[in-house]
Amino acid sequence: MNDSLAFVRRTPLVLALSFALPTFAAAAENTINVTASHGAPVAFAGVPSIVIDRAEIDRLQATSVLALLENRAGLNLTNLGGAGQPTSISLWGQNASQTLVLVDGVRIGSLTVGTAYLENLPLSLIERIEIIKGPRSGQYGADAMGGVIQIFTRRGTDGMQPSFSLGGGSNHTFKTAANLSGRRGAVDYSIGASHDGTGGFNAYTDTTGSPYAVNQPDNDGYRNNSAQWRLGYTGEQGARISAHWLGTHAFNDYDGSSYGGNQRQSNQQTFGVDGALAKIGLWQLRASAGRNIDRQTNYYNGAYVSEFNSQQDSFSLANDFSLSQGLLTLCVDRLNDRITSSTNYDVTSRHNDGLFAQYATQIADLSIQTALRRDNNSQFGHANTGSIDLSWQFAPSLALTGGYGTGFHVPSFNYLYYPGYANPNLQPERSHTARLGLNWQGSNGWQSSLTSFRTRTQDLIASSASTNYVPYNINQAQSLGAEWQLGWKNADWVFNSSATWISAVDRSTGLSVPRQPKWSGRIDLDRQFGAWQAGMTLRGQTQTHESTASQINAGFVTMDVRLAYAWSQHWHLEASLNNMLDKRYQTAFDYNQAGRTVFLNLRYGL
Repeated sequence: MNDSLAFVRRTPLVLALSFALPTFAAAAENTINVTASHGAPVAFAGVPSIVIDRAEIDRLQATSVLALLENRAGLNLTNLGGAGQPTSISLWGQNASQTLVLVDGVRIGSLTVGTAYLENLPLSLIERIEIIKGPRSGQYGADAMGGVIQIFTRRGTDGMQPSFSLGGGSNHTFKTAANLSGRRGAVDYSIGASHDGTGGFNAYTDTTGSPYAVNQPDNDGYRNNSAQWRLGYTGEQGARISAHWLGTHAFNDYDGSSYGGNQRQSNQQTFGVDGALAKIGLWQLRASAGRNIDRQTNYYNGAYVSEFNSQQDSFSLANDFSLSQGLLTLCVDRLNDRITSSTNYDVTSRHNDGLFAQYATQIADLSIQTALRRDNNSQFGHANTGSIDLSWQFAPSLALTGGYGTGFHVPSFNYLYYPGYANPNLQPERSHTARLGLNWQGSNGWQSSLTSFRTRTQDLIASSASTNYVPYNINQAQSLGAEWQLGWKNADWVFNSSATWISAVDRSTGLSVPRQPKWSGRIDLDRQFGAWQAGMTLRGQTQTHESTASQINAGFVTMDVRLAYAWSQHWHLEASLNNMLDKRYQTAFDYNQAGRTVFLNLRYGL
């Protein structure tokens, strides 16, 4: 909290820019997918996306972001051994580092590793998740080659709405959370806190016999204390100002050595201010500023080993022009990156200036969204990216969609400067993605979509034992795939299913990309019986391999079942049996996943 207050004191520009268009969370209230439009107040249905709201989170009785997202259409999650262990996500066969993750519009992640880990995000304090698949560098700049994941924290609505949960289960797991949110007149607010803890299980079991492997056959526990607040004011003609903060403090055990440690303390804070001036004629000004602090400290049996700290400051100023045929957005932004570490890096800071234009319109039955962007990076110079997305409603229930976009990704500080394992001559990765899809909106609650895509990546960054794990650029990689979704909903039933096929290949070697399954899928089915609700989730994927192709992660299918009883409008008693068949599986070689577990939860709230 002190860091976020210091940010406000040291950055008067934040307050000067903060009178801007409705915040991302406020726009989400109006069902506009604000991630697809980079916060502009315009709806566009032609972009492949997944939206998960609080009602779905509660219905599925999800206990983590990992459990909520795994094996959904186009998504691939890799977890290194359970709760609190590093968890990365990739979209459409792209690397996790090529996926941009935002919290309330603010970039998060480690600048040294180059990815945004999801394991410490408190699901109980999350209101909504929007996932946009396909390149968004034309809007967001670097790191959005595969797509964008935006996580919205809790927000206030009319009246006062308290919520509370208390639960426990297998592996000495205990979870509790409380939140108070609401709106009174022009002011909305939300404040909440959560605690997650588990005794865990043995996260890693070496089967390679490598002399460098560390076997510590103990349970790897985890605990996480998090808090969140949001305060906003809404005026006339769309004027609004809002501030938000999310902080997490986590500690987990893992199998490691005195060199790398076997305990990790993770602290993350995300703070932002955004808003809008009242609309003047056809014009509206919006702005935002944010800071993300990511601190990772490693210990070995309680003794300090190392630390890696990242700080990202972001600023943006956007102008929206409501034209007769659509909405034109002109935006400038700035991103400042800085690291501090117990390891000496030759370079510890960089910045990026961006300028982009976006136009969204509808001509008869054709919806169009275009974006063009120019970035100037202090290390790598200029990069030009863009995208075009189309949706043609050629029948009342059918829409043909398509798009093309380019993207780029800047190498992480580890890739460029980590002593002994870096290459300062690396070039940014660049991609070209084309897609074609069909959306169907049937009667009686049915809907479906089918999307095919191809991405070609130039200068992909790779490393191997043959180069002593020093990274290098390879000529080209390709991801070719398709995803299908089918859903149905009525007063009592909710059914969602998806399947994904991806062939992701390093074209210089002909080998498939590590840890990327060719097939994956998921089915969620829930039924309401008066005060009772029952449901199940089936999910699975085919085998994957590591960078050493002989190390195979076998395919798997798991089943979760759940039951809930609501004895009043607000009180709910929930029970879930996860991995019911006690399937032993892994998404990364030798890193274990939980077997059969039980979780009971008491929840108060709408």
